[in-house]
Amino acid sequence: MPQFHQLLDAQKGRCAVASVAIQAGSCILRTCAICAVPFSSCGWCFTTQVPLSRCTGCRKARYCSRTCQQYDWSQHRRECAVWRSIPSSATLPTVLLVSRLAAKLFLGSETNEEEKNQVLKLRHHLDDHSKIKLEQFKEMTQLVLLLLAHYNVDGKQQITCFNKFQNDLETEILKLFGRVNCNAFSIANDVTNEALGIGLYPDGALFNHDCNPNCIVSFKGREMLVHVVKDVGVGQELTVSYIELLQSTKARRSELKESFFFDCECLRCQAGRKEEVEDDWYLNGLVCSSEKGMSCGGVVVVEKAKDGSISSAACKMCRTERDRKEIERFERQLKELETLKNSASEQDKWQMYQKKWEIVTRRLRLHPQNSRIAVMARKIGNFLFGAKSLDLQRLALPFFLAELCAVEWLLPTTKLPSRGLLHFQIGKLLIEEAKTPLCFLSPTNRAKQIESAVKHLQQSLSVLNCAYGCDSVATRSAQLVLDEIQRTADQLL
Repeated sequence: MPQFHQLLDAQKGRCAVASVAIQAGSCILRTCAICAVPFSSCGWCFTTQVPLSRCTGCRKARYCSRTCQQYDWSQHRRECAVWRSIPSSATLPTVLLVSRLAAKLFLGSETNEEEKNQVLKLRHHLDDHSKIKLEQFKEMTQLVLLLLAHYNVDGKQQITCFNKFQNDLETEILKLFGRVNCNAFSIANDVTNEALGIGLYPDGALFNHDCNPNCIVSFKGREMLVHVVKDVGVGQELTVSYIELLQSTKARRSELKESFFFDCECLRCQAGRKEEVEDDWYLNGLVCSSEKGMSCGGVVVVEKAKDGSISSAACKMCRTERDRKEIERFERQLKELETLKNSASEQDKWQMYQKKWEIVTRRLRLHPQNSRIAVMARKIGNFLFGAKSLDLQRLALPFFLAELCAVEWLLPTTKLPSRGLLHFQIGKLLIEEAKTPLCFLSPTNRAKQIESAVKHLQQSLSVLNCAYGCDSVATRSAQLVLDEIQRTADQLL
């Protein structure tokens, strides 16, 4: 019996609803993209872990092996000759994806009617897109038409009588851009969360959004997987998140309305609309300081006027006001740093990150649970974690811990994979520090650090097993580190 079925809702449209009770950790969907385009990864399996070889025909598509190139050839053979001479403006991933989709759905004799119907059922929301966005779609449609006119279809290098049905095709391509914009998924690495490409998964598009979702989307190559991360009852809707959840109610609803054209009415948003929610205070809040410079333990909420200026900045606990002009001055300093051109040098980048961190933590004094602290700590931590310099790598731990402090209080029972990966990074860094020959920790503190590393890795496995499954790269990586600690525990101590 299928674990879920489709249901039509008067407000939401199509929904995925549980047909049976589903336990947390269950994989309820495995599906391949109808079409997918890589950014800089293998054109078939989307790996970035091995050297990639360029297609000898177009010099644009890249593959990790002869096998992957052969698998992709059924599709790439249509476009290979065209890609050899396309302008750089036509290499945008969205343009290439829509080109592939249009060729697959509308050209030649190999059209799969079931796949075509799946795609055409997706809403394009053209009437909801802004005029600027529609103009962009129209310009990109002309690029797609230019490519399709020279596609290899049914063994012919150029489509005969293409002009005769170009007008009809133009309208369909414009709609495809709308469908891709609203329904395509970013294919991401499950360890680093690095974006590897973009793909259209009609079965995955069935899942609606919730700001406290019960399902998580992940990818294994070009395959999409959906895991349930909470126990779900019969008849309960299965949901995923379309956006970053670490945002205030206002910010989440604004992004969803602007990008996906709906007003979110999930329980979390309903609560945030009816009354002030403490979560929102902290997600955007600043540290409160009394006249004596001692924090009262409250949070300062910044309110803005219609012109964007700060109208108030008062503590929710003691009503102490922060200096509004001072806050605006520090925000300007931060924006000035953001506009500076990034240097290629690791040391220069590190100095820039230090300046930004000093502004947000010591001048602006954002609350430790502020979402901007989490985002910046993650960015700095990942930069240091992936640095070539070992000295820089060792500096990553405090930033990952700062990110954990900023995120662990929000939706604490939801097994978000980003939190599992964070525990993995912290656990790995803790154990590497304890293993260092020049470790200056006392035997007692070293034992405590190893114990802490094990706890973080166990928490990581608990989350990743549920959200990604036991055979994902991220889960296996965490398990390997934990197994190594257990094997070498006597040597470490």
